Amino acid sequence: MSKRIVVIEDNRDILDVVEYILADQGYEVTGYLDVEPLDKILVGQPCLLLLDHKLASGSGSDICLAVKSNPLTKHTSVILVSASSNIAVIAEKCNADGFISKPFDLEDLVAMVKEHCETAIH
Repeated sequence: MSKRIVVIEDNRDILDVVEYILADQGYEVTGYLDVEPLDKILVGQPCLLLLDHKLASGSGSDICLAVKSNPLTKHTSVILVSASSNIAVIAEKCNADGFISKPFDLEDLVAMVKEHCETAIH
């Protein structure tokens, strides 16, 4: 069974590339262009949430905080993705497991995803 990753990214081109690259690595990827209800995002217990920080109708950091504040989902790995210069501070404040600055190298993305999915607890 492949490991499931949820990607929320409001840029269709970036979402398509990330979905393609991660699927090619053997992951089951579900992508969304905007904020979705947590129960929809967490169906099937993903090993990782890859969240754009700035979304059209919310933020990845708010989703991360909700996930990490819930005893049932706090074990889910979350990586924030952003072009914000202070993404490290934002990631720390919402208890994210990591962050990636845009623009990012696809090899770095894959390495970080592998690291977090290999250590996922389910």
